[in-house]
Amino acid sequence: MRHLRALVVVGLAGLATGIASGGPDVIVGDLPDVANYTTSGPVSGMRAYAVGTTSCNIGDTPLTWIDCSNSNDPQCRNHPVISQNMYRIIDGRFEQIGQAWLKHGFCALQGTVCSACTPGGNCDALFPGCSDPYSAGLNGSQGGLGPKSEVNPSTGYFPYPFINQGSGDATLRKRLLVAETDIDVAGAIYFVSSMYIQPEDAAFGNDNNNQSYRRITFSAAPARNLLLQDSTQRTKPAVFAWRDHGLGVGQPDPNVILTSVDVPGDGRFWVAAKARDLGAGQWRYSYAVQNLTSERAGQAFSVPIPAGANVTNINFRDVDYHSGEPYTNTNWTSTLAGNVLTWQGQTFAQNANANALRWDTVYTFWFDCNIPPAGGNATLALFKAGTPGSMTAATVIPSPDGQLHPFNDACLLATQVGVGQTPFNTTNATTDGPTECLQSGYNQIGADIWFTFTAVCNGSHTIHTCGSSFDTKIAVYAGSTCPTSAGTALACNDDAAAGSACSGTLQSSVTFSATQGSTYLIRVGGYASGTNPPAMGAGTLTVVSPNCGPVPPSNDNCANADWVAAGTAVASSTSLATLDGTATCGASSGTPDVWFRYRPASSASVTVTTCNSSIPGGTTNYDTVLSLHSACGGTQLACNDDASGCGLQSRITYSMTAGTTYWIRVSGYSGSTGNFSLLVTGGGGVIPPTPPANDDCANRIGVGLGTHNFTTVAATTDGPAHAACNYFGNNQITNDIWFNYPSLCTGVLTVTTCNTAGFDTKIAVYDGAGCTNLDSRLLSCVDDTSGCGTTTTVTVNVVSGQNYTIRLGGYNGATGSGQWTLSCVPGSSCPPCVADFNDSGGTPDDADVTAFFEAWNNGDECADSNGSGGTPDDADVTEFFTLWNNGGC
Repeated sequence: MRHLRALVVVGLAGLATGIASGGPDVIVGDLPDVANYTTSGPVSGMRAYAVGTTSCNIGDTPLTWIDCSNSNDPQCRNHPVISQNMYRIIDGRFEQIGQAWLKHGFCALQGTVCSACTPGGNCDALFPGCSDPYSAGLNGSQGGLGPKSEVNPSTGYFPYPFINQGSGDATLRKRLLVAETDIDVAGAIYFVSSMYIQPEDAAFGNDNNNQSYRRITFSAAPARNLLLQDSTQRTKPAVFAWRDHGLGVGQPDPNVILTSVDVPGDGRFWVAAKARDLGAGQWRYSYAVQNLTSERAGQAFSVPIPAGANVTNINFRDVDYHSGEPYTNTNWTSTLAGNVLTWQGQTFAQNANANALRWDTVYTFWFDCNIPPAGGNATLALFKAGTPGSMTAATVIPSPDGQLHPFNDACLLATQVGVGQTPFNTTNATTDGPTECLQSGYNQIGADIWFTFTAVCNGSHTIHTCGSSFDTKIAVYAGSTCPTSAGTALACNDDAAAGSACSGTLQSSVTFSATQGSTYLIRVGGYASGTNPPAMGAGTLTVVSPNCGPVPPSNDNCANADWVAAGTAVASSTSLATLDGTATCGASSGTPDVWFRYRPASSASVTVTTCNSSIPGGTTNYDTVLSLHSACGGTQLACNDDASGCGLQSRITYSMTAGTTYWIRVSGYSGSTGNFSLLVTGGGGVIPPTPPANDDCANRIGVGLGTHNFTTVAATTDGPAHAACNYFGNNQITNDIWFNYPSLCTGVLTVTTCNTAGFDTKIAVYDGAGCTNLDSRLLSCVDDTSGCGTTTTVTVNVVSGQNYTIRLGGYNGATGSGQWTLSCVPGSSCPPCVADFNDSGGTPDDADVTAFFEAWNNGDECADSNGSGGTPDDADVTEFFTLWNNGGC
């Protein structure tokens, strides 16, 4: 067995840091949308949901993403599987309340959600920096959902095609199922999560950062729709939500202790724990154990209990498997014997399909006890055979000596601190560290407690205990490994030196050089004189990072210009800004600047000013310079330094055109910076809504069959005009949004907004995935369809296993919202000319070879080139290349 230190800093937990790792490294970059399949009410007491996911490859090599269906070809297993889960914080504990089957990846689109992306030539790999979106509708499409039970999360291995096809109710089957009684409980906080498992990611050891979570709420009954809140917490295991929101929404709970447990040669667990004072001498101990990636799974969880302790209210919560998974859902039983409280399920020898704590699930344990907490070890027995048979986790337990001890009394339970002040108390602490800091005849830091700190910038950092109630000592160690040798501290101090914040007192202060992103252990304890015990008491730990400095404003660069609306004054500052542009007046070409954007709703004479006399409550306090530009780096349209009647402040008046965007640069005369107010009048401009996530083709969303909500409001025009799209004198699809459809059907695909959209729609469908060569890939483009008014229906022939790009927009600038539907009627849609396999109509080329082999690998009837009627084989390959080499049929 081994002890694992408590990890409460993301950087220590082996999570993503934003720096490219070696090999492919897939993370969940966003959880952007949700779907509800039970809007009319629960089915058999259950709700069925789905969560959209966007993955990102933050590694330095491509991540293979192949979706062929030949069970004998190992490459067909080289794609990710995608989970969906739901959780809640309720009554001070963390629980999992639902899970789905796994979406199998099929095609990696090359988006830019996480970073800049340089895509490769196809969708068989997710390239470094690129992202791939799967909509909630796609992740809820039951045909593509396989069982968790067939996946080894440690190695990433799974059979494909998956063996178990699932069973159950047509609405509920394989989706994210949650009991109606578990949702929208007063006072509970809810979350969803997803993680990706892929063999190459696991082989490179990059699989500890694969899960992300996001907070949700619910709409009113009967629909109970999921409502996304906050932002996706990238690379954070779901159980981290307990710490992040443990005291309420957005209120972290420092008393939630997180410990990682890495099983040798296998995967990772997380043990989260909290001890809560109930009053009247009673404490509630709650544990949430998450199996992130362990194939060996958990069979039992044990907490030591002091002799004579009174233990009551013993409870357990797991999450049910469903839809034909082979595992039982029998609850674990609890026993209190030999001063150990144990929850356990059946062993592997008793039942290989027992209810073990398997990967991507959280089991929760709690009890009440009349003993206060201290640091200690809990034990996790493993389900499958191997060495060791169990693991220990440093966590919070009822105190072995019956006395309250600080949670972070042991170095293994060091708690996270950041820049600023953290209260502490060392009462009843033991001495855990090595000999250190010989000062005033005492070479130890007695009754110590421990913290971890991760530097957010380079430079000189100061940590002190000024204002504490006792004679303190302090030491700082590099790294996160608990020290065992004497004299290894980077810095230590007993009484603060002259010139420090609390010189002349018995408190302590150390200053050391820190490196951005590096972790440090902080040890705080007391001084002891002679044979007296070390001093203990309450205090405040303060971390000062004077060299971090404030950051520039968000609109420091023209590319990040803030929108402004007519008639609404904006208060801002250039004090921390950098130089990003230039202007021809006021000697401001080298002066720091900030940027704004304005788009008038009507053509008018528009005035932009920083003059306090024109702005009620104006705050301009320096010599400003205003300039107006056609674009970032574009033509300067106007410039003013000192406006008449404004002193050293500025005013521009310019005739603007409706719908055109103008960029406003606020700078200062000859290097001047300061605070200012900005007011735009005229033109009736408003701050535009945020464009849809799939506004650009590069960020298109994967979708499945069914009906989907959409909006093109605020979308831009991203795609090219096509001669085949020329309707009513307009050959462009304006304000377009983009989707990718991975066909699981050979037949006729229908894409329609017929009478379900509130504006004049226009749709194009392209062969294949990607955003290049769209004109040559265009299969069909339609504007108005008979019987649909100004809405649209498109039909195209599709082949199972191939991808199709869908572009949905408007006619001549029309935008709006509505629903669109994808449906496929099976039937033969094989190309009339086998050599022109993608049916592009041109001379057979490499794209036809790719399309043929995708169909051949999938056993598609269209790849039966020689018409033998059997499963496509080598003879069909020979026939195809004979025709292809001849340039046609």
